[in-house]
Amino acid sequence: MNTERLLLACLLSLNLANIARCEDQSSPWWLKPHRMLQTNLREIDATMDIDRYIQDLKDWKINVVMFNVGGIVANYPTDVKYHWRNTFMKGDLTGAVLKRLHAEEIRMVARFDVSKINEKFAAEHPDWLYVSEAGKNVNYNGQVHTCLSGGYQQQYMYEFLGEALDCYPFDGVFFNMSGYIRNDYSRNYHGICQCDNCRRLFKEYCGLDLPPTQDNSPAYRKYVEFTRMMTDKQNEQVTKFFKNKRPDLMLYTVDVIRSESGEPLGRGTYYDTDKVKSAMLTMGRKQYNNTANHFFEMPYRHAGAAPSLQARRVWAQAVNGTWLGFYIMGPLHLLEDRAALNVLKNIYRFHEANEAWFLDTEPAGDVGLVRREADEYQGILEILCEGQVSFDLTELEPEQLDRFALVIVPDAGGLNLKQTAVLDDYVKRGGKLLLTQAVPKDLKSLGKIGLLESRPSEMGAYIRIRPEDKTMLAKPALDDLDLVFLGGECQVYQTGDDVANLLRLIPADMFGPPEKCYYRYVSDHPALIYRKYGKGAVACFTFGIGAHYVRWAHQGHAALLLGAIDNILGLERRAVVTAPPLVEINQRASRHGTFEWISLYNHTGQRGNALHMPVPISGIRVDFRPRKPVRTVRLLGANQELTFARKNDGRVAITLPPLNHYEIVAFEYQDK
Repeated sequence: MNTERLLLACLLSLNLANIARCEDQSSPWWLKPHRMLQTNLREIDATMDIDRYIQDLKDWKINVVMFNVGGIVANYPTDVKYHWRNTFMKGDLTGAVLKRLHAEEIRMVARFDVSKINEKFAAEHPDWLYVSEAGKNVNYNGQVHTCLSGGYQQQYMYEFLGEALDCYPFDGVFFNMSGYIRNDYSRNYHGICQCDNCRRLFKEYCGLDLPPTQDNSPAYRKYVEFTRMMTDKQNEQVTKFFKNKRPDLMLYTVDVIRSESGEPLGRGTYYDTDKVKSAMLTMGRKQYNNTANHFFEMPYRHAGAAPSLQARRVWAQAVNGTWLGFYIMGPLHLLEDRAALNVLKNIYRFHEANEAWFLDTEPAGDVGLVRREADEYQGILEILCEGQVSFDLTELEPEQLDRFALVIVPDAGGLNLKQTAVLDDYVKRGGKLLLTQAVPKDLKSLGKIGLLESRPSEMGAYIRIRPEDKTMLAKPALDDLDLVFLGGECQVYQTGDDVANLLRLIPADMFGPPEKCYYRYVSDHPALIYRKYGKGAVACFTFGIGAHYVRWAHQGHAALLLGAIDNILGLERRAVVTAPPLVEINQRASRHGTFEWISLYNHTGQRGNALHMPVPISGIRVDFRPRKPVRTVRLLGANQELTFARKNDGRVAITLPPLNHYEIVAFEYQDK
């Protein structure tokens, strides 16, 4: 390392130490929910206005930046032979930016991409390159695909990785596009790599010849194992390399798990809510960074997605305790589609201004929803969101279930003996349990119950809602409904005398021609069963009520589910929010017991695939049962303290001013 770089490294290390002194050292810095901007630099951005770049970051209140450092293009004066130095760069872009960032207490995550190498270097080392099934290398805009099995990714990259780490005190590292890449940026598929290194290593791994293409052969199944093993091995080697040099370095995939939301039209109103909650469910001692992509699609990286879509993505990150993340091409001030910037900047600034309310919080929902990869789960999630039921995701573990007053298990029929024992114990000790689709065969809390028949999906079947059912379910939406349609499989059970049987199956009957459009029989088979057990209670819908809602979004199915939650199982919601279905809530609490808050997000403005800015909603009421006496109720966005009514039962009632886009109602406890 030359003298100039050694001096720069020392100065930057001092700035890094200053940041560390300002933070709580009891846990790694990255566990806190930070505000990250990923600036994927183009080589022409080496001439950017650094003053303007830093000022924009400060204006947004960003405190972590992902910055292109090396790999395809080195944005610093590298001395490594086969590391392409940015030809647009004068001086040291990385060093100059890092010095300014640390002076402003902004952290830098260094981004490296070793999946490609400049064509000039590729010509000298064909043994480093990916070879397609057609026997060709892939050259995309002068950058040639490398292979994970080759010497570049196995050995040579450590030369410039080590050089960069020795020169600059980065706060974190991100590796892009690791693994065995088979497609180019135009989405052309080039197949299994056929390079000599892959052939040799695969032969050593299993004794077979490398499969020539993707098929169902034993060799290809072994190849899938091989690529997974090689990728895991490389990740372990890279992690060891970085952590040995810098134990304090944050590594993506090790310390922070990263994903992207980049679909141009989104993937459903609650996609990012589900995505973030699901990730945090299994995160453990890690953080999560689901980055919202600015660009519309990869071939159109200069055009941005709808501002409301971007806001929805970033808001889901903020109110679930994760990093905020936004991904752009080049610096903010050079974007040519700036429509979403003010909307997102406001959320970032909101997060910074109220940081004390976001740090060190935990989920505080009333209901635990067991995660499933199926429409049944998705439909229940949508009903809970639209019904303003405060929920979080859970696994079937006692220590997780005990957090919740009520637990929902979608599509429960396949649960095993251990899982049903956990649920029975949860109910016996006072928990409320709601199952859908089927009763697990080993479940005891529903008493003696026998499966008489599993009826397949039939056209023309219904569920009868009797007057006595309406009384018990007690949802106004059911007043004008005497039935809902049944478009899927339904289980028919024989139940014990101590089981309440609600709703009735109407078997499929005539639906045409109009003269013959009537049913002739209502069975005695229940579609909802309920039983008290120990100190708790359990109920089960005998059909896929959530899957119905995903497909048809009928208000009747939603009302049945919410009626079972509120009135059959008798959940006393701690947070009762009276608002239209397009208001989504989330609830979190201080880990130290000093406050709780309820977030509200306005989903109006969506028309099919078009996401416009929301329309204000008036008259929203919040009725909240706090864990402790409340000192103040505050709107964080409006920075406004609210008057509230204390009820005799200890609940707190407030009426909110019109909800524009988003807001958080914070309840501060008296013994703070």
